[in-house]
Amino acid sequence: MLNFLTENILSAIRNVNINLVYELRIRANKPVVLNYGGNYTFLGGRGITENIGGALVASYADIEKIIYRASEFSVYSVSEQLRRGFIAGSSGERIGLAGEFVYENGSVLTVKDVTSLNIRVPHEVRGCGEEIYRACFMRGLANALIVSAPGRGKTTILRDLARLISSHYLINILINDERNEICACNKDYSLDTGAFTDIIRYADKRDSLVCAMRSMRPDLIITDEVVSPEEADALAACVRGGITVIASAHCKDLESLLTSPVFARVLQEKVFEYYIVLSSAGVGNLSGIYDADLRAVSGRKC
Repeated sequence: MLNFLTENILSAIRNVNINLVYELRIRANKPVVLNYGGNYTFLGGRGITENIGGALVASYADIEKIIYRASEFSVYSVSEQLRRGFIAGSSGERIGLAGEFVYENGSVLTVKDVTSLNIRVPHEVRGCGEEIYRACFMRGLANALIVSAPGRGKTTILRDLARLISSHYLINILINDERNEICACNKDYSLDTGAFTDIIRYADKRDSLVCAMRSMRPDLIITDEVVSPEEADALAACVRGGITVIASAHCKDLESLLTSPVFARVLQEKVFEYYIVLSSAGVGNLSGIYDADLRAVSGRKC
Protein backbone atom coordinates (compact mmCIF):
# COMPACT_ATOMS: atom_id res chain seq x y z
CA MET A 1 0.00 0.00 0.00
CA LEU A 2 1.32 3.45 -1.04
CA ASN A 3 4.70 1.99 -2.02
CA PHE A 4 4.92 4.46 -4.91
CA LEU A 5 5.42 7.39 -2.52
CA THR A 6 8.80 9.07 -2.16
CA GLU A 7 10.96 7.77 0.66
CA ASN A 8 10.42 10.71 3.01
CA ILE A 9 6.62 10.70 2.66
CA LEU A 10 6.39 6.92 2.94
CA SER A 11 8.58 6.99 6.05
CA ALA A 12 6.27 9.58 7.64
CA ILE A 13 3.13 7.59 6.73
CA ARG A 14 4.55 4.58 8.58
CA ASN A 15 4.23 6.59 11.80
CA VAL A 16 0.44 6.89 11.54
CA ASN A 17 -2.47 4.44 11.58
CA ILE A 18 -2.95 3.63 7.88
CA ASN A 19 -6.53 2.51 8.61
CA LEU A 20 -7.39 6.14 9.37
CA VAL A 21 -5.72 7.60 6.25
CA TYR A 22 -8.48 8.33 3.73
CA GLU A 23 -6.69 10.81 1.47
CA LEU A 24 -3.19 12.10 0.97
CA ARG A 25 -2.89 15.45 -0.82
CA ILE A 26 0.48 16.31 -2.31
CA ARG A 27 0.91 19.75 -3.87
CA ALA A 28 4.10 21.16 -5.36
CA ASN A 29 5.88 23.54 -2.98
CA LYS A 30 3.11 23.20 -0.39
CA PRO A 31 2.68 21.19 2.83
CA VAL A 32 1.55 17.58 2.57
CA VAL A 33 -1.98 17.14 3.92
CA LEU A 34 -3.79 14.04 5.21
CA ASN A 35 -7.47 13.28 5.56
CA TYR A 36 -7.04 11.41 8.81
CA GLY A 37 -10.14 9.84 10.26
CA GLY A 38 -12.31 12.29 8.32
CA ASN A 39 -10.42 15.44 9.29
CA TYR A 40 -7.63 17.25 7.47
CA THR A 41 -4.27 17.66 9.12
CA PHE A 42 -0.62 18.01 8.09
CA LEU A 43 1.92 15.22 7.64
CA GLY A 44 5.24 15.81 9.33
CA GLY A 45 8.38 13.74 9.25
CA ARG A 46 7.30 11.81 12.35
CA GLY A 47 3.60 11.55 11.55
CA ILE A 48 0.62 13.87 11.78
CA THR A 49 1.08 17.41 13.03
CA GLU A 50 -1.23 20.39 13.45
CA ASN A 51 1.67 22.78 12.92
CA ILE A 52 2.03 23.82 9.28
CA GLY A 53 5.65 24.68 9.98
CA GLY A 54 6.34 21.06 10.88
CA ALA A 55 4.75 19.62 7.72
CA LEU A 56 6.63 17.97 4.90
CA VAL A 57 6.75 20.08 1.74
CA ALA A 58 6.54 18.30 -1.62
CA SER A 59 8.37 19.37 -4.77
CA TYR A 60 7.61 19.03 -8.47
CA ALA A 61 10.27 16.31 -8.55
CA ASP A 62 8.41 14.41 -5.81
CA ILE A 63 5.20 14.52 -7.83
CA GLU A 64 6.96 13.31 -10.98
CA LYS A 65 8.61 10.48 -9.06
CA ILE A 66 5.28 9.37 -7.57
CA ILE A 67 3.62 9.33 -11.01
CA TYR A 68 6.41 7.26 -12.52
CA ARG A 69 6.44 4.82 -9.63
CA ALA A 70 2.64 4.43 -9.63
CA SER A 71 2.73 3.72 -13.37
CA GLU A 72 5.51 1.16 -12.77
CA PHE A 73 7.90 3.43 -14.66
CA SER A 74 5.83 3.41 -17.85
CA VAL A 75 3.53 6.42 -18.15
CA TYR A 76 2.52 5.13 -21.59
CA SER A 77 0.99 2.04 -19.94
CA VAL A 78 -1.47 4.23 -18.03
CA SER A 79 -2.23 6.65 -20.87
CA GLU A 80 -5.93 5.79 -20.87
CA GLN A 81 -6.14 6.48 -17.15
CA LEU A 82 -4.30 9.77 -17.60
CA ARG A 83 -6.94 10.83 -20.10
CA ARG A 84 -9.45 10.47 -17.28
CA GLY A 85 -7.31 12.44 -14.85
CA PHE A 86 -6.07 9.68 -12.55
CA ILE A 87 -3.71 6.77 -12.09
CA ALA A 88 -4.58 3.62 -10.13
CA GLY A 89 -2.02 2.22 -7.71
CA SER A 90 -1.39 -1.52 -7.50
CA SER A 91 -3.30 -1.77 -4.20
CA GLY A 92 -6.33 0.15 -5.44
CA GLU A 93 -5.19 3.65 -4.52
CA ARG A 94 -6.69 6.26 -6.85
CA ILE A 95 -4.26 9.05 -7.64
CA GLY A 96 -6.14 12.08 -8.95
CA LEU A 97 -4.11 14.55 -10.99
CA ALA A 98 -4.34 18.32 -11.31
CA GLY A 99 -2.25 19.99 -13.98
CA GLU A 100 -2.43 20.99 -17.61
CA PHE A 101 -4.99 19.02 -19.62
CA VAL A 102 -3.93 18.47 -23.22
CA TYR A 103 -6.68 18.12 -25.84
CA GLU A 104 -6.69 16.50 -29.27
CA ASN A 105 -9.70 16.70 -31.61
CA GLY A 106 -11.84 17.94 -28.77
CA SER A 107 -11.00 15.08 -26.38
CA VAL A 108 -8.53 14.91 -23.50
CA LEU A 109 -5.27 13.36 -24.67
CA THR A 110 -3.29 13.45 -21.41
CA VAL A 111 -2.38 15.52 -18.36
CA LYS A 112 1.05 17.14 -18.17
CA ASP A 113 2.91 19.48 -15.79
CA VAL A 114 1.08 17.94 -12.83
CA THR A 115 1.11 20.20 -9.77
CA SER A 116 -1.19 18.32 -7.37
CA LEU A 117 -2.03 14.74 -6.43
CA ASN A 118 -5.04 13.53 -4.48
CA ILE A 119 -4.33 9.97 -3.36
CA ARG A 120 -7.43 8.18 -2.11
CA VAL A 121 -6.69 5.13 0.01
CA PRO A 122 -9.16 2.21 -0.18
CA HIS A 123 -10.31 0.57 3.05
CA GLU A 124 -12.18 -2.64 3.64
CA VAL A 125 -14.71 -2.03 6.42
CA ARG A 126 -16.52 -5.31 6.83
CA GLY A 127 -20.06 -4.81 8.08
CA CYS A 128 -20.40 -1.15 7.12
CA GLY A 129 -23.22 -2.08 4.71
CA GLU A 130 -25.16 -4.23 7.19
CA GLU A 131 -27.80 -1.63 8.07
CA ILE A 132 -28.46 -0.88 4.40
CA TYR A 133 -28.50 -4.58 3.53
CA ARG A 134 -31.09 -5.32 6.22
CA ALA A 135 -33.29 -2.40 5.18
CA CYS A 136 -33.15 -2.86 1.41
CA PHE A 137 -31.92 -6.31 0.37
CA MET A 138 -32.64 -8.88 3.07
CA ARG A 139 -36.02 -9.77 1.58
CA GLY A 140 -34.81 -9.72 -2.02
CA LEU A 141 -32.74 -7.74 -4.49
CA ALA A 142 -33.74 -4.19 -5.37
CA ASN A 143 -32.43 -1.37 -7.53
CA ALA A 144 -30.76 1.23 -5.33
CA LEU A 145 -28.80 4.46 -5.59
CA ILE A 146 -26.43 5.56 -2.81
CA VAL A 147 -25.91 9.32 -2.72
CA SER A 148 -23.68 11.65 -0.72
CA ALA A 149 -21.04 14.31 -1.06
CA PRO A 150 -17.56 13.05 -2.07
CA GLY A 151 -15.58 11.18 0.55
CA ARG A 152 -18.50 9.99 2.67
CA GLY A 153 -17.94 6.23 2.16
CA LYS A 154 -20.07 5.31 -0.86
CA THR A 155 -17.42 3.12 -2.47
CA THR A 156 -16.60 1.31 0.78
CA ILE A 157 -20.31 0.58 1.30
CA LEU A 158 -20.73 -0.68 -2.27
CA ARG A 159 -17.83 -3.07 -1.68
CA ASP A 160 -19.38 -4.42 1.51
CA LEU A 161 -22.81 -4.74 -0.08
CA ALA A 162 -21.27 -6.85 -2.86
CA ARG A 163 -19.78 -9.13 -0.21
CA LEU A 164 -23.01 -9.35 1.79
CA ILE A 165 -25.25 -10.01 -1.21
CA SER A 166 -22.82 -12.59 -2.58
CA SER A 167 -22.89 -14.42 0.75
CA HIS A 168 -26.69 -14.57 0.86
CA TYR A 169 -27.77 -15.00 -2.77
CA LEU A 170 -26.45 -17.46 -5.36
CA ILE A 171 -26.42 -14.94 -8.20
CA ASN A 172 -23.92 -13.51 -10.67
CA ILE A 173 -22.69 -10.05 -9.65
CA LEU A 174 -20.85 -7.82 -12.11
CA ILE A 175 -18.82 -4.95 -10.61
CA ASN A 176 -18.04 -2.13 -12.99
CA ASP A 177 -14.90 -0.72 -11.39
CA GLU A 178 -13.88 2.21 -13.56
CA ARG A 179 -11.01 3.32 -11.32
CA ASN A 180 -10.22 0.02 -9.58
CA GLU A 181 -11.44 1.47 -6.29
CA ILE A 182 -14.27 -0.89 -5.38
CA CYS A 183 -12.25 -4.08 -5.65
CA ALA A 184 -8.69 -2.68 -5.58
CA CYS A 185 -7.60 -5.79 -7.42
CA ASN A 186 -4.66 -6.94 -9.47
CA LYS A 187 -3.66 -10.41 -10.69
CA ASP A 188 -2.59 -11.47 -7.20
CA TYR A 189 -5.03 -9.74 -4.84
CA SER A 190 -8.49 -8.29 -4.51
CA LEU A 191 -10.49 -6.86 -1.64
CA ASP A 192 -13.30 -9.18 -0.58
CA THR A 193 -16.35 -8.61 -2.76
CA GLY A 194 -17.69 -12.15 -2.45
CA ALA A 195 -17.39 -15.42 -4.33
CA PHE A 196 -19.94 -14.62 -7.04
CA THR A 197 -18.48 -11.38 -8.41
CA ASP A 198 -16.98 -10.67 -11.82
CA ILE A 199 -15.02 -7.46 -12.27
CA ILE A 200 -14.58 -5.14 -15.25
CA ARG A 201 -11.92 -2.48 -14.60
CA TYR A 202 -10.98 0.79 -16.28
CA ALA A 203 -13.89 0.73 -18.74
CA ASP A 204 -16.52 3.42 -18.97
CA LYS A 205 -20.07 2.41 -18.17
CA ARG A 206 -21.21 2.39 -21.79
CA ASP A 207 -18.63 -0.19 -22.84
CA SER A 208 -18.67 -2.31 -19.71
CA LEU A 209 -22.46 -2.53 -19.44
CA VAL A 210 -22.84 -3.58 -23.07
CA CYS A 211 -20.12 -6.19 -22.56
CA ALA A 212 -21.73 -7.37 -19.35
CA MET A 213 -25.20 -7.81 -20.81
CA ARG A 214 -23.91 -9.61 -23.90
CA SER A 215 -21.32 -11.92 -22.41
CA MET A 216 -21.35 -12.15 -18.59
CA ARG A 217 -25.09 -12.49 -17.91
CA PRO A 218 -25.14 -10.68 -14.57
CA ASP A 219 -28.12 -10.77 -12.25
CA LEU A 220 -26.81 -7.71 -10.41
CA ILE A 221 -24.56 -4.85 -11.56
CA ILE A 222 -22.74 -2.70 -9.00
CA THR A 223 -21.10 0.51 -10.19
CA ASP A 224 -19.73 3.72 -8.71
CA GLU A 225 -20.18 7.42 -9.47
CA VAL A 226 -22.93 7.98 -12.04
CA VAL A 227 -22.00 11.39 -13.42
CA SER A 228 -24.06 11.98 -16.57
CA PRO A 229 -27.59 11.49 -17.92
CA GLU A 230 -26.15 9.04 -20.47
CA GLU A 231 -24.74 6.85 -17.69
CA ALA A 232 -28.00 7.03 -15.76
CA ASP A 233 -29.89 6.04 -18.92
CA ALA A 234 -27.51 3.09 -19.45
CA LEU A 235 -28.30 1.82 -15.96
CA ALA A 236 -32.02 2.31 -16.60
CA ALA A 237 -31.65 0.17 -19.74
CA CYS A 238 -30.09 -2.58 -17.63
CA VAL A 239 -33.03 -2.44 -15.22
CA ARG A 240 -35.52 -2.60 -18.10
CA GLY A 241 -33.58 -5.62 -19.35
CA GLY A 242 -34.12 -7.46 -16.08
CA ILE A 243 -30.79 -6.75 -14.35
CA THR A 244 -30.75 -5.34 -10.84
CA VAL A 245 -28.52 -2.29 -10.37
CA ILE A 246 -26.88 -0.78 -7.27
CA ALA A 247 -25.00 2.44 -7.99
CA SER A 248 -23.69 5.58 -6.33
CA ALA A 249 -23.66 9.27 -7.17
CA HIS A 250 -22.37 12.58 -5.87
CA CYS A 251 -25.33 14.49 -4.40
CA LYS A 252 -24.96 16.08 -0.99
CA ASP A 253 -28.56 15.39 0.06
CA LEU A 254 -32.00 14.40 -1.17
CA GLU A 255 -32.80 17.91 -2.39
CA SER A 256 -29.67 17.93 -4.55
CA LEU A 257 -30.71 14.59 -6.05
CA LEU A 258 -34.18 15.92 -6.88
CA THR A 259 -32.76 18.92 -8.73
CA SER A 260 -29.94 17.05 -10.51
CA PRO A 261 -30.33 16.89 -14.30
CA VAL A 262 -28.38 13.62 -14.25
CA PHE A 263 -31.25 11.78 -12.58
CA ALA A 264 -34.29 13.63 -13.90
CA ARG A 265 -35.40 10.78 -16.17
CA VAL A 266 -34.68 7.88 -13.78
CA LEU A 267 -36.55 9.69 -11.01
CA GLN A 268 -39.52 10.17 -13.31
CA GLU A 269 -39.44 6.52 -14.41
CA LYS A 270 -38.89 5.30 -10.82
CA VAL A 271 -35.93 3.19 -11.92
CA PHE A 272 -34.55 2.87 -8.40
CA GLU A 273 -36.58 1.31 -5.62
CA TYR A 274 -34.38 2.81 -2.91
CA TYR A 275 -32.44 6.04 -2.55
CA ILE A 276 -29.87 5.72 0.23
CA VAL A 277 -28.60 9.07 1.50
CA LEU A 278 -25.41 9.22 3.57
CA SER A 279 -24.89 11.91 6.17
CA SER A 280 -22.54 14.83 5.67
CA ALA A 281 -21.45 14.35 9.30
CA GLY A 282 -18.73 11.73 9.41
CA VAL A 283 -17.91 8.92 7.02
CA GLY A 284 -20.34 6.09 6.26
CA ASN A 285 -23.17 7.43 8.44
CA LEU A 286 -26.70 6.92 7.18
CA SER A 287 -28.99 9.95 6.91
CA GLY A 288 -32.05 8.21 5.46
CA ILE A 289 -33.43 5.63 3.04
CA TYR A 290 -36.25 6.57 0.67
CA ASP A 291 -38.47 4.50 -1.61
CA ALA A 292 -39.21 5.09 -5.29
CA ASP A 293 -41.74 7.76 -4.33
CA LEU A 294 -39.08 9.41 -2.10
CA ARG A 295 -40.89 8.54 1.11
CA ALA A 296 -38.64 7.85 4.09
CA VAL A 297 -38.48 4.17 4.93
CA SER A 298 -35.50 4.17 7.33
CA GLY A 299 -33.39 6.58 9.32
CA ARG A 300 -34.23 10.20 9.87
CA LYS A 301 -35.48 12.57 7.21
CA CYS A 302 -32.92 14.86 5.56
